[in-house]
Amino acid sequence: MTPTREILWNVDTLGKIAIYALLLFPLAFLAFTLARRVRMWRMGRPDDRFGDWSQRARTALVKSLLHGRIIRKGKLYAGIMHLCIYSGFIILLIGTLIVMVEDDLTVPLFGWSFYRGDFYLGYKLAMNFGGLILILGVVMAFLRRTVLKPRYQETAGDDVLLLGMLLLLTVQGFLLQAMRLAVERPSWGEWSFVSYPLSVPMRGISNGTLEFLHQTNWWAHFITTFVFIGYIGYSKMVHAFTGLTNVFFRRMTPVGQLARIDNIEEAETFGIGKLQDLTWAQLLNVDACMHCGRCLEYCPTFNTGKELRPRDLILELAGYSADSGGIFSGEVGEGENAARFRWGSGADRELIGGVVSTAEIWDCTTCGACVEHCPVYIDHVPLIVGMRQNLVLEQNEFPNELAPVFNNLERLSNPYSFAPSQRDEWTRKMQKPVTIMADAAARGEDVEVLFFVGCLGSFDSRNQQTTLALARILQAAGINFAILGKEETCTGDPAKRVGNEYLAQMMAEQTVETLNSYSFKKIVTACPHCFNAIRNEFPQIGGNFDVVHHSELISQLLAEGRLQLDPASALARGKVTYHDPCYLGRYNQVYDAPRSVIAALPGAALTEMKRSRNRSFCCGGGGGRMFMEETRGARINRARVTEAIDTGAEVLAAACPFCMTMFEDGIRGVGAEESFVVKDIAELVASSLRSPSESSNNA
Repeated sequence: MTPTREILWNVDTLGKIAIYALLLFPLAFLAFTLARRVRMWRMGRPDDRFGDWSQRARTALVKSLLHGRIIRKGKLYAGIMHLCIYSGFIILLIGTLIVMVEDDLTVPLFGWSFYRGDFYLGYKLAMNFGGLILILGVVMAFLRRTVLKPRYQETAGDDVLLLGMLLLLTVQGFLLQAMRLAVERPSWGEWSFVSYPLSVPMRGISNGTLEFLHQTNWWAHFITTFVFIGYIGYSKMVHAFTGLTNVFFRRMTPVGQLARIDNIEEAETFGIGKLQDLTWAQLLNVDACMHCGRCLEYCPTFNTGKELRPRDLILELAGYSADSGGIFSGEVGEGENAARFRWGSGADRELIGGVVSTAEIWDCTTCGACVEHCPVYIDHVPLIVGMRQNLVLEQNEFPNELAPVFNNLERLSNPYSFAPSQRDEWTRKMQKPVTIMADAAARGEDVEVLFFVGCLGSFDSRNQQTTLALARILQAAGINFAILGKEETCTGDPAKRVGNEYLAQMMAEQTVETLNSYSFKKIVTACPHCFNAIRNEFPQIGGNFDVVHHSELISQLLAEGRLQLDPASALARGKVTYHDPCYLGRYNQVYDAPRSVIAALPGAALTEMKRSRNRSFCCGGGGGRMFMEETRGARINRARVTEAIDTGAEVLAAACPFCMTMFEDGIRGVGAEESFVVKDIAELVASSLRSPSESSNNA
């Protein structure tokens, strides 16, 4: 080691003690702020999130640390940007720790050094690479906020400050290394491929000047580091801690399952009406938001100009909980719905109406796009439904249109004004009789499949066409099936999603009791909402059934050759585009079966919309919205119908009665009745079936 290096690069013992002593302050402050956040989460109600440790750890590793949920196909820019910042930061952090161990432990205490041979060369290469990709990520972030400007991206002062500090820290590190290389000119200098070119112009500067510049930059670098560490706990950078923690403690139950209110008859409060009603996991949820806006990208309310913006709703709750927990929340809202809080102010406001508006709560279609695309697994929908429960059950406040729905569900077991005896009237239009489950049981007949028709499929004239089509398909495939007829009741899905948990439980329990009284192998339904309730929520109350969506069964029957299609079918010709129902796709991951059915149609060519599969855009009818007037912003169904028409298709294939109803209205709304039609996939298949005589002739 040369005397010059000793002068320039070594710090005396007193200096090291000063550095470590000063470092304790920002580290202690960061630990204090993180501890206060944990204490704030613990204010919430109990929630069991402590099982399946291995699965939780794997998901945290793959989806968070390895960016499996952050880097997305077709949306690589933001993912790569974040990966560069994250990876560069981690590499530099590890490198800095190695320096500390090298200078203060190994050499003084044990007399040996890390800095030997290939390890040292690799270390220099890695540190330069880490700094370079960190700068690249920061530059990409600045460009995204100033040039690209996605609709859902908002830039706050916090963004500029954090990115600026990261950039400054990295540049300071490169300059420190460049000054050393300028003096020593070591043979390995070119391994520092970023610092080395910077060192070349410095060679003409005197050692004394370099010493002064180095010492000034060295202290500036540490001061910047200390400020950055201390600021982490009060900035969005805290998501490195809260986000990873939230991913680890994410909800492990099915996405389509909403929690029940246990012992609802004895409950004194309902839903989420105040901060104390949230569970600790929900308080962690709202504290984990990265402000990235991905929840807005496919959100139907945000994209049609409604008041609900999932990100802002989460940030409103985060600011409110931070104020209540004694944490300075800073700016927690962005865009038109900005809501700014400061320590101690606003914590005494009402949660519903004061922090979150009722318009936000009722705008939601529960489509799940926000939940699907959140990088840190924030559960927006259960939060919104929880606030609806409080409004409906505790405050008796809900849109006027829901009053007759609740009344009909309670009196008639369906959301409409039809008597239960009318549920099987559609069977009179069938050429072959349809078996009623009670009759089959009385005769001791075995039933292979129970066809759960659903309320829309039973009573709505348009959706009855889907019901008739599916019944004909089942008969054509030789499946022994039956229906419940007047014994069938609503699954409770509409009531549950609008917050009437009491009525929802009553409907669900009644349906499960009826289903458990009969023997069958499988349930098939054309309604994704019924499908989701039976599959994901009925097991909570002892209803464990093998249920499939009609698209899955039809796909299977086609693959097995049990259905023969007519190539001359006019209905199946031309371009067909398919809409993924939210409760079938995002909630239950059924994407391929409907597409395989369309692919099997002779003469049909599937053309996808820009937003499809897990990026599908809601029809606007979920979450009880089909029963409510849409008075804010543009109509969601018209936006989706317009997107379907833009594909050049002549037929919009649906797989949900809610979607069918919304699209029929949307087509009329855009004046496309003469050129564009919506058909359920069962209708497309049934219209293409060969007649029995044709099938026998070809056999």
